[in-house]
Amino acid sequence: MITGATRYWWPAALALILTAGACSHGPQFYVDRGKGFAAGGKYEEAAINYRKALASDVDNGEACYQLSLALLHLGQTQDAYQQLSRAAELLPNRDDIAITFADLTFAGYLADKRRPQVLHDRLASLSAQLLVRNQRSYDGLRLKANLAATDKKYKEAEDLYRAANEVKALQSPVILGWTEVLLADGQPKDAEELAYRLIAKEKTFGPIYDLLFSYYARSGRRPDAEKIARLRVANNPSDAGSYLRLAAFYADAGNEGEMQSALQHLTGNSAAFPQAHLQVGEFYAKLRRWDPALAQFDEGSRTHPGDRAEYLKRIANVWLAQGKPGPARKAIDEILTIKPADEAAQMVKAELLVSGGQPDGVAKGVTLLETLTAKNPGDANLHFNLGRALLTKGDREGARLQFIDATRRRAGFLPPRIALAEMEQARGDYKAAFQYADEILAIDPGLPQIRLLRAVCLMHLDRNADARTELRNLAQAAPGNREVLLQTAALDLNEKKLGEAEKGFRRLAAENPGDAQAISGVVATLMASKQSDQAISFLQAEVQKKPDALPVRLVLAETAVRMGRYDLAIEQYQRILAAAPASGQMMLAMGNVYLLKKDYPAAIAWVQKARAAAPQDPNAMAQLATLLAGSGRNRESLDLFRQALKLRPDDAALLSNTAYLIVETSGSADEALPLAQKAVRLDANEPHYADTLGWVYLRKGQNDSALQMFGGLTEKYPENETFHYHFGMALLQHGDRAGANREFRAALAGKPAEDVRRGAEAALSGHGAGGF
Repeated sequence: MITGATRYWWPAALALILTAGACSHGPQFYVDRGKGFAAGGKYEEAAINYRKALASDVDNGEACYQLSLALLHLGQTQDAYQQLSRAAELLPNRDDIAITFADLTFAGYLADKRRPQVLHDRLASLSAQLLVRNQRSYDGLRLKANLAATDKKYKEAEDLYRAANEVKALQSPVILGWTEVLLADGQPKDAEELAYRLIAKEKTFGPIYDLLFSYYARSGRRPDAEKIARLRVANNPSDAGSYLRLAAFYADAGNEGEMQSALQHLTGNSAAFPQAHLQVGEFYAKLRRWDPALAQFDEGSRTHPGDRAEYLKRIANVWLAQGKPGPARKAIDEILTIKPADEAAQMVKAELLVSGGQPDGVAKGVTLLETLTAKNPGDANLHFNLGRALLTKGDREGARLQFIDATRRRAGFLPPRIALAEMEQARGDYKAAFQYADEILAIDPGLPQIRLLRAVCLMHLDRNADARTELRNLAQAAPGNREVLLQTAALDLNEKKLGEAEKGFRRLAAENPGDAQAISGVVATLMASKQSDQAISFLQAEVQKKPDALPVRLVLAETAVRMGRYDLAIEQYQRILAAAPASGQMMLAMGNVYLLKKDYPAAIAWVQKARAAAPQDPNAMAQLATLLAGSGRNRESLDLFRQALKLRPDDAALLSNTAYLIVETSGSADEALPLAQKAVRLDANEPHYADTLGWVYLRKGQNDSALQMFGGLTEKYPENETFHYHFGMALLQHGDRAGANREFRAALAGKPAEDVRRGAEAALSGHGAGGF
């Protein structure tokens, strides 16, 4: 008889066994399950199962291999390569794995312009591995031939392709490579014969047609190019791409009738070519024939109303290509009415908002891109576009972080790296810009604009010899290039070779009348030669040559300001404003000139005009705030600084000015401190930001920090009266009256600002310092 203590053992044990069987499968179960999902095209699910297999057996080579195949289908090439590499290591005798790994490696080798030796060696090893196991391995011979072809060892490649063809006759990968080698080796007759043999066997293999067509076009054999294009159409009557290529040939030849005939074959047969209007519209758009492109897209959206959103995207692209954001925005808005969750349309809308330049629009665009990026954190393009939007908004630090994130998300992604290099150059950090330039050139050595940027960085890093070598190499590659000649003249100026510099700048100015950069270079050389009057005369002559060249007038105005010839500057700004009456920037410049003339009412009036022209322009807000502060209207000034700071939260000057005014208007030093600290973090080389931070420390009662800050500033900048005055106030608060009086006297020794003079005199007279 079963006792109570044991009577339930069997059902419980059975339940435990069933549970274990349901929840714990071996690696092979997940591999087989993954293959089932892959066979049905469900590669995400397949990848999940292969990863489960690897979770319980990290050395499962089959799981690594199958996972790599799934990842290739998902477009995750880098991860696929890693898994294939591991699979090849775990299963070294599997030819299928070695071949797939070699083909992916070769694709990466061709895509990298540097032709990395490590990939070359790996390909050589893989092909050798296959040939050791079977000296007549088709894939081993094919891979070795491909490598010889890229090394331009044409005879060796021909022999290897021939041997591979003997193993498997007329295989398209071998015949394509063999034909390319024969053409490169100057054997066109054999190449053509081989190519036509493949076409007879495999009529649908497009790359062989493309190869022959390109060769005929390069060689000026237009009848043969037309023949191969027509043969492709004849052999592939249901392939729209073949008709489009034929139409492109006739478009290039200026044969409108034949081009229209090829396109009509598509648009007139909608049953066979349901996307004809889309394809023909894109064909016209590539030719920049906007009206027929729009007509095709409109017709397509009418005949295929269910696909209207797709046609609207193309319509928006046409408007954008023409520089017409208004109609483009209308098309995008309609897309989002049809498909509110369409992320591609949302991204274009965000970019349109940002490119509009209006602060409200820019802010909305940034918010939209932030939402999209949060949903798709792995999308490098989104991070890059968000970075550009933040840069437009004035958030340089936020932009920099997004650009860095974009580089991490995609290896070899150049646009964010280029943006980072240009940002660092713009803010004067030439060491960082140089490092980014080297990183970019390691990926693509042939980018002339980055080589030029690198030369500019070398110049500013006092590596003039290296800069000249780089510029000389660029000049040899592109003789007469304006930018190279401009920077060469700038290098001459940097090395004090004033005669050579002036000669170079004058030559560029003569060749390009109205070239403001070249004209500025001439002015810089004349000013460096102490010929300021000649600089003004030169500029006036240039303005007379091209009275409508507003950038040249601007150079004249700015040079006049530097020389204290304010009336001449005002005259030039007035002429510019007559041609561009809505230019808030020129209104701000006028305000600055009147400020220098100490005509404060006129300065304020001009800046108020600038703000009325662009109410959300943070530059106008900041300049008006500065003028109001100078007039003793600190509270109004602070309100404007706060508004500007909301639009540009990472503007170091705004942060510093706002912090200073907060403590000067009996505000909270606790509120001012993080603003002043952030300004110093953003630009540690600007002493006035450090001065503001020291002043906030003083008002907050952190006297030791204030003393340290001001002591360092007066040591580094002994001629700055403001720093001496502030150091004196800190010493006074510390109880060092003798030291304070010494600093107050130092403040009065130069030509201090009025507020500094009054403060130092009051302190010395006993009202602030308590006497001697």
